[in-house]
Amino acid sequence: MIDAAILRKKPWNEPSAPRNAAIDLPKGMVGSEERACYYWLAHEWHSGAGCIVDAGCFLGASTFAFAAGAADAGRRSFGPNKLIHAFDYFKVVDAYVGEAISRDFRPISAGESYLDIFHAQNAPYEDMIETYPGDFLSKKWNGAPIEILFIDIAKTSTLNAHACGEFLAHLIPGQSVIVQQDYYHCWHPYIHTTMEYLSDEVELCDDHIPHQSAMWRLLKPVPKEKILRLAADDLTRLERMTLLERLIGKASPTIRPMIEVVRIWQMCLDGDKDAARREIERLKAAHELPTMGELWAIQALEIEATL
Repeated sequence: MIDAAILRKKPWNEPSAPRNAAIDLPKGMVGSEERACYYWLAHEWHSGAGCIVDAGCFLGASTFAFAAGAADAGRRSFGPNKLIHAFDYFKVVDAYVGEAISRDFRPISAGESYLDIFHAQNAPYEDMIETYPGDFLSKKWNGAPIEILFIDIAKTSTLNAHACGEFLAHLIPGQSVIVQQDYYHCWHPYIHTTMEYLSDEVELCDDHIPHQSAMWRLLKPVPKEKILRLAADDLTRLERMTLLERLIGKASPTIRPMIEVVRIWQMCLDGDKDAARREIERLKAAHELPTMGELWAIQALEIEATL
């Protein structure tokens, strides 16, 4: 097993890192460094001890990067089973999804399937990939060990809870990595509270893989009682705020402003809009938010517009 300290050095960005230029070809909503990271993880970190879960694969850009990395390393299966397990609704629910597909592929209407596009983009690796179309909340994990857990499906707290309940017990201590693709924006604070709730069981390896990913390694098994609480989505308001404040206190300068904005949005979700206004005013006093291009500053102003 590779020493986890190497993950903190972003080895996928090194000139000597394994490359496959094709990973930048599929259309999707993951960035160039994210693709390089996913490819590197499947090529260099993945040992064959578990499979790869791509939960929230959209059009398959992340799936392609994982598959290419594993295939280039000589691993195309997990025993008698498929190596990569790709979960997505595969139908247009949100307007921005339809707009992206209409721009890059074909006109598509709300409710229409884009599973064919996923298959077309991942055709070179079709033998490696098991797809799970439809409502994620109806899906059950098959019980196999998971070595790489990629989560981009946690668009609601309920989806996040289901992912925790299905996957966390099957991670491999000391080896498995968790990638949260929606970490570097404010709209899903339950992701941040979840990962901080697991801080005794995971170690942060990279807090910002542009565009939006962050990565952790599992140190030891997640206790059953923790999994049950996360699966029930029953962290209290006080627990959520305590976890976010603790996370802010130890966050790096890179990620801290975003976590502060995450906390502000959690205040809004909890109905504490007066506290949210005070925090935004504090940020405005410390920074020139309207002139800043950073995503956290933009989102802070977007929150302010809702108050």
